[in-house]
Formats: sequence, C-alpha cells, structure tokens
Amino acid sequence: MQGSSQGSFDFGRGSFRGGPPAGGRKRPDRLFLAVLLDQQTSTRIGEFRARFVSETHLAGSSIDLKRLHISLHHVGDYAHLHDKTIYAAKRAAAAVAIPPFEVMLRLLTSFESRPSASRWPLVLSAEGEGLMELHRELGAALENNGLRTIDHFLPHMTLLYGQRPIATRAIEPILLVVSEFVLIHSHVGMTCYDILGRWSLTTVH
Repeated sequence: MQGSSQGSFDFGRGSFRGGPPAGGRKRPDRLFLAVLLDQQTSTRIGEFRARFVSETHLAGSSIDLKRLHISLHHVGDYAHLHDKTIYAAKRAAAAVAIPPFEVMLRLLTSFESRPSASRWPLVLSAEGEGLMELHRELGAALENNGLRTIDHFLPHMTLLYGQRPIATRAIEPILLVVSEFVLIHSHVGMTCYDILGRWSLTTVH
C-alpha cells in the first residue's frame, strides 16, 4: 500500500475548515481512520438527502458533503495530538493490504440520542464483508503499533443530525466502491478535517 504524509482530498483540498469553537475553549484533537466518498457518490447521496428532508420536513443540521465518511477506527481524542501518535497510526495504516471492495448503503435509520441532547443522527447503514475485513486488519495493526482499538463496529454514514428520530426504512441501494482509506485529524467543534495520509487498496497477488 502507498501512504502519504499529507493527503489531498478528491475535491482539491486536504483541509476543510469551519468556524472556531464557541467561547474559545480548546476542544480535543480527534484522530480516526475512515473511508471518504468519491465526488459522484457524494453528489448522489447529497441529492438523496435533500429529497428525503424535503419529503419528511425533517429539520436538522446536515453534514457537509465533503465530510461524509464511514469511520473505520477512532484512534483517540487528545488534548494535544503528538507526532508519535500520528506516526504510529500511519505505520498501522501502511501495514494493511487488502483489495478494493464494494459497500452497499440500503438502510436509513436514526441512532438514539443522548438524554441530554435534542438531536438524532440520521445514518445510512453500510454493508460489506470487505469493510469488516478492513476494520479487522486495521485493528490488529493499530494494536501492534501500541494504539487502542474497539472491537464493536457498526459501520454507518451520518447524513445529518435531526430534531426528531426517523424509523428504519429501506432505500434504493447506493453502491460505494472503496479503493482507499484515510487518516483524519478532526478539530472537534470546528467542523474541520485535516487529512494526514491516504492509502490505496491494491489487489493482493
């Protein structure tokens, strides 16, 4: 697999920034591995989301299309993200070698909100054995490099945070071909992603 020290997103940028956190308080630096979308799939999901919101009159806060993703592993939240942690995560990512695979998005549901929150994540469930294999391989590689992992994995893509829950329903399937994954530094509370590296999936001979 090929790794890079600083990735550039398919839309032409490696960093997507929003406004500063309210009150100026320092928020955690989050590090995670994820699958991002190609532009065609991102556009299709954006159109689906817009139709669904219009038809159901669902109010809420939508995720920017450039930040739609399927999380693979949450490496951790840090008061100060150190270079050694990033280095270890990159070593883990570079150790994984599996071929490209397909992911099917065909179920729409709301995740349960925290009691103190008044919003429900509206998500597309992600299905595919390749996705499960990538999660397992990355988990083992992260552990080998001294980083934590979580075995529980419920692959999904968050579309928006709605003001009410939506009952689970089937949609016209959306097929996503996964050919790479990325390491993301998220500035929590700032809607800002920095892509620190990307790794292509290659056919194993």
